[in-house]
Amino acid sequence: MVDFEPAAAAGIEEGLSPPEPGVVAATRVVLREVRADTAGSGERAFKIAGYLAARAALERTARAHSPEAQP
Repeated sequence: MVDFEPAAAAGIEEGLSPPEPGVVAATRVVLREVRADTAGSGERAFKIAGYLAARAALERTARAHSPEAQP
């Protein structure tokens, strides 16, 4: 079984990279649950999962700070 932490961390870092120059965002990604199996749990799968988690965190942060979300 692959050690998922370095692969997930690499994906998270990649996912948190700025979408365009000059854009700064603050968010956090918390890994709450990990499921693995011998067939589909390779390094690439964990990297992709980390990337998707980071992008989802950025999306939630953007929605929370959008003008429409303000009371």
